[in-house]
Amino acid sequence: IYLGSQIFVVRRSNTSRSKTEDPEMASAITSCIVYERGQEPMKETVLDEAWGWFVVVGFGVFFTVFTMWLTRFETNTLGTAMSSEQFNTAGRNIGAGLTAAVIVSQWTWAATLLMSSNMGWRVGVSGPFWYASGATVQILLFAVLAIQVKRRASHMHTFMEIVKARFGTVTHCIMIVFALMANMIVTAMLLLGGAATISDLTGMSKLWAAFLIPLLSCWIYTMYGGLKATFFASYVHTSVIFLMLIVFTFSVYASSGDSSGLYGSPDKVYSGLQKASLHGFLTSTGRACDFDPSNSLCDGSTSTTKSVGNFSALDSFIENDGTCFTADKRETGKACKFQPKSSGTCCAFDLGKKITSTQYCRADKGDCVDVGAKSYESTGCNADEQCVPSFLTMGSPSGLLFGITNIVGNFGTVFVDQSYWQSAVAAKPKSAVLGFLIGGMVWFAVPFCMATTTGLAGRALTMHPDLTPLYITATSSGQGLTPARVLAKILGSGGAFILLLQLFMAITSTGSAEIIAVSSILTYDIYYTYINPELKTRRENLRASFSTAVAAFEVAGKVASSKVQDVLNALMAANFFEKAVPAQEVAAFATAIDSFTDTDGQISTADLYACLNRAVSSNNVEGEILLRVSKFFTAVFAIFMGFLAVFLQTLGFSLGWVYMSMGVIIGSAVGPASLTILMERANGIFIGAGAVGGLMLGLLGWFVKAHVDNGSISYDTLGQDWPWVVGNLCAILGGLFISLAGSLAFPDTTFKWSMLNERIPLVDDIEPAKDNDETDEKLSRQVKIAVVASVVLTFVLLVLWPLPMHGAAGVFGKGGFTTWVALEIIWALVGGIVIIVLPVWETVRAFVQAKKNVETITQKADASATLKNGITLTIDIVAEKPATAKEKSVAVDI
Repeated sequence: IYLGSQIFVVRRSNTSRSKTEDPEMASAITSCIVYERGQEPMKETVLDEAWGWFVVVGFGVFFTVFTMWLTRFETNTLGTAMSSEQFNTAGRNIGAGLTAAVIVSQWTWAATLLMSSNMGWRVGVSGPFWYASGATVQILLFAVLAIQVKRRASHMHTFMEIVKARFGTVTHCIMIVFALMANMIVTAMLLLGGAATISDLTGMSKLWAAFLIPLLSCWIYTMYGGLKATFFASYVHTSVIFLMLIVFTFSVYASSGDSSGLYGSPDKVYSGLQKASLHGFLTSTGRACDFDPSNSLCDGSTSTTKSVGNFSALDSFIENDGTCFTADKRETGKACKFQPKSSGTCCAFDLGKKITSTQYCRADKGDCVDVGAKSYESTGCNADEQCVPSFLTMGSPSGLLFGITNIVGNFGTVFVDQSYWQSAVAAKPKSAVLGFLIGGMVWFAVPFCMATTTGLAGRALTMHPDLTPLYITATSSGQGLTPARVLAKILGSGGAFILLLQLFMAITSTGSAEIIAVSSILTYDIYYTYINPELKTRRENLRASFSTAVAAFEVAGKVASSKVQDVLNALMAANFFEKAVPAQEVAAFATAIDSFTDTDGQISTADLYACLNRAVSSNNVEGEILLRVSKFFTAVFAIFMGFLAVFLQTLGFSLGWVYMSMGVIIGSAVGPASLTILMERANGIFIGAGAVGGLMLGLLGWFVKAHVDNGSISYDTLGQDWPWVVGNLCAILGGLFISLAGSLAFPDTTFKWSMLNERIPLVDDIEPAKDNDETDEKLSRQVKIAVVASVVLTFVLLVLWPLPMHGAAGVFGKGGFTTWVALEIIWALVGGIVIIVLPVWETVRAFVQAKKNVETITQKADASATLKNGITLTIDIVAEKPATAKEKSVAVDI
């Protein structure tokens, strides 16, 4: 009880409580302890608090040092220089395997592991499937956007740069707000769930865990090595997560189990889930007189009443497909189903406080049950039988409803999250599609396997003779504690520790991705564009100077390699270079020219400028400043992450509530963001209007549905399934409709895709040379592959596979459930092998090739800056050009 600045906690006696009685009602108050606000009662945990600190601090430091060593090793061996472009784009040459591993890591939140298990615990086998499929399709469909980014905006750092280049300041600012909201929601999801579970396992303070993880476990290596360092860390984290996942699965479905017979094989878990269903509908339900035999409507005798047990969240699966049972719990084999009662209640009279929230009143006659304020009656059973809904079915309206919300809500946290656009930017053009497709299908295994394992086992364990039916309640499961309770029971302290480590991996990998994503937004979209636009003006002036100098030597957008020295002479005459250019930079420039020169001895003007921009880095002022600013903003957001988590915990927002609400808040920007890179004639006014208008429609639909269903708007009424579904759909469809309809009605006919890279110049880098598989023709083919593959896989995952099973499959038999579990295990094993082996193979191959290139460049630098055509390039600057007062002022400010 909160009273002023203090908390009053009552202690009750447990001596007389049976396992079926409500622990809150059956014991007497024996004492009262007062805690100051912010303090918590001590509780027994599976692991000592020291283990929490060891993982958060010890492993945080270990993985930071390890990742920094990998980054340093690459830098020393390959000579990769850290620049603002390298820091934010990882060189734009990441292979499909590492891209897929990064996608799996970024999309594996703490909520992925915790809330998927909650859905398995709540609705049964349909929950893990709908969580997995409903959040996989976004990654698959994003492959289309990823390849279009590589074709149309290969210079971009953030997707808001495309918005700015196309639509101007107002729309740009609107999309920045939505992008930052997406990052904050993802961050909140990470830290709320992770901190709660760490606290539940070890007793470590939630506030300390939420505050220290971003700083000690994410920020340091991100600040040191940039995006490439987060990719290395993501691979390690993904590998650990899959190894732990396989350990959990085999512990539940392929072990000796214990004397309870509730886990150890698919058959045992099947029996445990069936026992849980029977307990919920036959033991935890009773007639009104069973609860209050002294009521005047009863005969006053207790001989005809029964003791009613407890069962949490009966409403979560009461509408699942079920089977008819006799009074002695014998299965008849007939299918049945509960549906909401059209009017009236089932209970004979009002029980008031005689019944708890985990007990349920039945009608005296007929199969009708009251669950909270709602009443349900069954069809399909005889008069002397009772319907028992099952956890072992895909026929679950609650699961399907969650699936719809999950599908719509997760579009926002992929399509509006800068980290996925950044992964697309970092990928090689030919690797973008394959990386996202592999990443999506491998990621499917994470929630599908985790929830089918710990979620279902969690329900089965509520029937354990050493535990109570309330061992896991709706509240604790909604807080993400199901895996912790399950693994602590099955594997003891060892299971609790590896879950702790797995969650730590999930939090830090996604956390570092969010840090670098927000840093990029703050650097390129706010600082570079609005706070210090002089830097961008300088870059634009240099580009204009180059265009003027090269015009005399350009033919059809290309320059002959034999004319490159003449271009350099013209640039020197125009004072393009401010400092003397070192010999090694001239040699690097010559090597870059050779790599981009075609068989006719021609190099495109754009590639010539990019080569000059990257190689002659000693003359680059903007790059050095933007690199420092990027690192500064990583620290800013890392600190902000901690404060955000503490703030949300203080407000009392649950992990599940935040997860289900995110689509309403950011889903409206999905359509506008997608059209920015997909529709050449998109209208900027309607792109911005779609994002804002969709948000308003989403909030309106959310609030109105909550009020219509419940008569009031509150935290609880907003946190129901249908208000979430309506709000999510209104947001995403409203945003898409406004932006698409407006763009079709008033198209922008002046913009062309070729303008994007011209308006988004590279700062201090060069795009990697494209190989024979990355021609325009072959990349266009990649677009078709992305569209066909993503649409077909989406259709399979959302329609072809689940809907027939939802409508006609009924309740699984033991054989069907065993097949389902076998599929889950095979998917996890194959996914784990692919995501662990493929990135290593690609990285080793790329490393060997890169080392050869470095040796070639070194040999060339030792000899001369001579092109393949025999011309030796020179850039002779006698003295440094003095800096202007304005440039000195900019440097001092930084």
